[in-house]
Amino acid sequence: MKIASHRSKGEKVDIAVCAPPGFFANNPQVIRTNREIVLAYGMQQVDKVQAIKTHQHWQPFGVLTWSVSTDGGFTWRTTDRAPDVGRVLDCSYGEPLRDGGMVTISFPRTFLTTYAFLQKGQVGMMPYNNQLPARKAIPLTDFGPFGCFWFHSMIRTTDGALLAAGYSSVPGGPSSDYCTTTFLRSGDAGRSWKFFSHAPLISKTFGFSESGLLAGPKGRVLAVLRTDLDFVPILKRPKDARVGYGWFLFQMESLDNGRTWSRPVKLPIWGHPPYLLRLKSGTVVMVYGHRRPPFSVRAILSRDNGKTWDLKTLRTLREWKTGAYDIGYPQATQLADGTILCAYYGYSTPAAVDTGILQPAGIAPTGIFVSLFDEEWLAKGES
Repeated sequence: MKIASHRSKGEKVDIAVCAPPGFFANNPQVIRTNREIVLAYGMQQVDKVQAIKTHQHWQPFGVLTWSVSTDGGFTWRTTDRAPDVGRVLDCSYGEPLRDGGMVTISFPRTFLTTYAFLQKGQVGMMPYNNQLPARKAIPLTDFGPFGCFWFHSMIRTTDGALLAAGYSSVPGGPSSDYCTTTFLRSGDAGRSWKFFSHAPLISKTFGFSESGLLAGPKGRVLAVLRTDLDFVPILKRPKDARVGYGWFLFQMESLDNGRTWSRPVKLPIWGHPPYLLRLKSGTVVMVYGHRRPPFSVRAILSRDNGKTWDLKTLRTLREWKTGAYDIGYPQATQLADGTILCAYYGYSTPAAVDTGILQPAGIAPTGIFVSLFDEEWLAKGES
């Protein structure tokens, strides 16, 4: 991995933020303030997780961890104490608030409800090991016709409201694992939330779950959806969904701030989950995990507000030549100088072995990484 203290225009630099041997870290959230960049994520010992029959993503032994950079992402200080931060300008897992804080939504592993968190001064608080963080936790209970809501992304729409995307099990569906993307809305800066809408149910052979959102003018909202086939037996899935983990992304649009949605259409982009970021130029970048060989994190541009995606700009941010599907969940922000900072998790050891279907052979150590690049680098496309 390239080690650098600067990046030239049109180049990409990769940085290992925190990747200690023997630990599993995943799903970093990116918080950019007027003073620093903060990554918040969970970290746990691999051997402890391997000893129990619980999915590693639940972080059963997780310790909430923060990495802080004050030089644009080149160097990082890692701590297990929430750092004191400046005014929040951007947060990938929530939305900034006018008071300089942020709001996000999360759910403890065994609690039966979901919580919104209003945070200021110290940010990136999330529930771990069934303990709510020492911040005001607002229980959410209005999920409309659905009994749950697993949060993934949030935007502010042009009417000033907050729109949160998650996914929910569909009552009466073909399986208890059949789900669709659902939306909650807050009109009071995150202090209360109500069910708002859901993605159209277009198939009983796959569902939708985690989605990336992008607000546009005049009430337009773009949603790019992860397809979910967990409830479908391997041999009954589309042929291109039988190796690795996932399928093609789908996309839908709302013209009324997320109240109603167009019929989702399939994109020629395989992977999940997506994260959407509008750049200062107006161009949109989407980053996502490609969880089949070659296991990688990728990025692509749209120059028409997400109506189409320029496949010539599809580029690999990082690839794991030896690995399995447990990578990705990239999230991004753009710095004042135009640099795009994308954070993600991936294997920190060559021990991971791909089995070709769904589950990797075992839990392998993973770390938190960032890639620093710009629109010019993406526009070049793969060489």
